[in-house]
Amino acid sequence: MLQPSSVIKAEILLPSGVCELDVLCGGFKAGEITYVDGTSPLVVDLPNQLCVQTYLTFKSPTLYLDGGVCADPYKIAAYARFMDVDQNDVLDQVHISRAFTVYQLATFVDHLLERELQTAAPRTLIIGDFPALFLDPDVPSKESQTILNNTLLKLHELTSRFNLVTILTNHHRRLYSPDIRTLIESSAHETIRMRFIEPCTYVDLLRQQRSTTILHLATGQLRLEHFGMVS
Repeated sequence: MLQPSSVIKAEILLPSGVCELDVLCGGFKAGEITYVDGTSPLVVDLPNQLCVQTYLTFKSPTLYLDGGVCADPYKIAAYARFMDVDQNDVLDQVHISRAFTVYQLATFVDHLLERELQTAAPRTLIIGDFPALFLDPDVPSKESQTILNNTLLKLHELTSRFNLVTILTNHHRRLYSPDIRTLIESSAHETIRMRFIEPCTYVDLLRQQRSTTILHLATGQLRLEHFGMVS
């Protein structure tokens, strides 16, 4: 009989549904925070896909905290239909909350998130457009960085304790300070940078120093029109 100390804990992985990305990183790991950042439309699409992939892989809920008005149930439903999954079954398992200020985001993470995790028991936690609220010009820079640091510490604790697949995203629509970028990237277990130069997305894993290219026009590759993003 194996002694408890010799038992190897199985790694829990959530596939993204983008084959090139899954080959590169093997999927998103439970118990870790992954930061997905860049100019590619895939940064916006990925949370929608992960909601469906979470349902397909684990039959588990996704908790989606929207920090930049980016959560879109219609696109989640569109991806579910593309994957031949009942969209209503998927949407029933996606719990969306929205924060409109950095204080609302901090309050949710510090005081409400743990209760949501205990109640819904999700496998995946997504915070969309994570840095956006920390760029509020009405919030002093030092205060914003302090809140960000405390928020990241709490996310680390909850991700580890609940063995969550935690994904933070940022689609480059505006510049944010090097201090904020450094704080987020140093806190994440991995940063995935996605740069879009038509017709490709160039993907870099910053910690592992590995990369790949996604050709959006390749046969079988998921295209933006599947989500109604192009006419």
